[in-house]
Amino acid sequence: MKKAICLFIVGEKYQKIYNKNKVQFEKYAQKCGADLIILDKPLDETFYRPLLSQKLLIPSQTMQYDIVLFLDLDITISEKAPSVFEYLPENKYFGAVLDPRGTEEFNKTWGHIPRILEETSEIYFTDRHFDAHPLLEGSINGGVFIFRPQKVAETFKEYYFSEHNQGELNSFEETPFAYISQVNGWFEALPPEFNVQVMYKIKGTKEGNQVEAEERNTPKFIKKYFYKKSGYCMLPTKKYKRFVKNVIAENYFVHFAGNYPIIYN
Repeated sequence: MKKAICLFIVGEKYQKIYNKNKVQFEKYAQKCGADLIILDKPLDETFYRPLLSQKLLIPSQTMQYDIVLFLDLDITISEKAPSVFEYLPENKYFGAVLDPRGTEEFNKTWGHIPRILEETSEIYFTDRHFDAHPLLEGSINGGVFIFRPQKVAETFKEYYFSEHNQGELNSFEETPFAYISQVNGWFEALPPEFNVQVMYKIKGTKEGNQVEAEERNTPKFIKKYFYKKSGYCMLPTKKYKRFVKNVIAENYFVHFAGNYPIIYN
């Protein structure tokens, strides 16, 4: 079976992130017996849809492989992470971690946005102009997904070039990936350890709240300067680093979505 790990690196900012973090991707690819593929140009030069939506075209770019793992660049891989390729059954063609909707971590994280808390899995899709369907399982995060290119490429490409519009709540590639794979019976929910978002751990747990509380005591002028220079949403304090390293030790892939400071393993 031909396996690959695919990274989408478009732009100088993301090339710098990759350069800091590339050894872990190379090591994990070797561990899984997979090739490492770098896509460093837009997959649709006409930009029929935004760049994030172009993830829908990645299966069409990797047809020479039987199974492919896609990873965002702001992910740290634990040394104990097993091969994710073993977690997609032969009769399933697309896998991702479901959003932790309804959990305490989710509710605390999004408590300031009532619409999200009131949003059921069905409403999530219908609000983005997809029809309700009995096979829908839920929304996903697009930072980690695994797929069988030869089974899904044509369908995802057709959607990309279709006239479907998600409206004001556009979730780019995430909603069509989840919807199409679930209504077709292709979807496999990966264990949550394969996409643990730091955001949920910081905002949704008691220990994470303590990390945030410490940062609030930092002088405002220091935070303002750091945020502007780094683009991160909080300071990488010693407490933050210790907290995140514990999260990495307990999971497989830790995702720093939301511009949290990346802590490398």
